Amino acid sequence: MGGPALIDGEYHEETNNFKPCKFEVNGLVYSSPENYFQAIKAANEEDREYVRKEGKTGLNSWSLGGTIKLRSDWEEVKVDEMYNGNRACFEQNPDSIKDLIRTKGPIKFAGSTPFWNFWNGNIMERLRAEFRNEGEDQKIGQTINEFMAKYRLDPKSFKY
Repeated sequence: MGGPALIDGEYHEETNNFKPCKFEVNGLVYSSPENYFQAIKAANEEDREYVRKEGKTGLNSWSLGGTIKLRSDWEEVKVDEMYNGNRACFEQNPDSIKDLIRTKGPIKFAGSTPFWNFWNGNIMERLRAEFRNEGEDQKIGQTINEFMAKYRLDPKSFKY
């Protein structure tokens, strides 16, 4: 599950993977970052299209994603794909970027599993650093990118 992150003492809806947010990736339109994430994990095109088209809400997409066979490399790429879906959503919805880059403090999630609370926070901190791109931001973005690469190489033994 998702939910907005707590940043600077306030919940920020722009960080919610379930938020309605139309965006396009490779010519296909998605209804939310969660819709992208659940569709892209499908092992075959038929399931991918089913989740993409029928997942009209984030919650519905999440539910449908639990009914399909996962692609064989899913454990290795799932964090990257959550980043990709969120990045596309932000890039195509610039008001969300403005809201995110105004924040300063740590980005904390609490509405999901410990795994996803951790990674969603890191993904949003990386995106904020990349979009803001000033001062320490380049270093922060690169550090989180490297951290994500370590996970990709060996997800089963990764410690976070």
